[in-house]
Amino acid sequence: MFLLPRPLLLVGAGVLGVSYLVGTGQAGIGAGEPGPCTFHVTADVLNVRSGPGSGENKVGKLGHGEEVTATPNVVGGFRDLGDARWVAAEFLAPVPGSSCDP
Repeated sequence: MFLLPRPLLLVGAGVLGVSYLVGTGQAGIGAGEPGPCTFHVTADVLNVRSGPGSGENKVGKLGHGEEVTATPNVVGGFRDLGDARWVAAEFLAPVPGSSCDP
């Protein structure tokens, strides 16, 4: 019968556990971040800004009814569209079937 020292068994079990979690995308904070969400613009014209605030630089505009993809992140009432683009969350309505909260 082959016996392994207990510390070696514990290290091996830990390595296997971490390997499993990394393989499933569940290891660590930030791994497997939520996917994007889809919204319709409800304002006539919605300014896109470089940061989460009305004092941030305007980097674009969106029109009424336009569909945008965003992240679940909302900071100070502004939703992150990704690529340093933010809009006022109050002027976005989730597309039916979207998993993102308003």
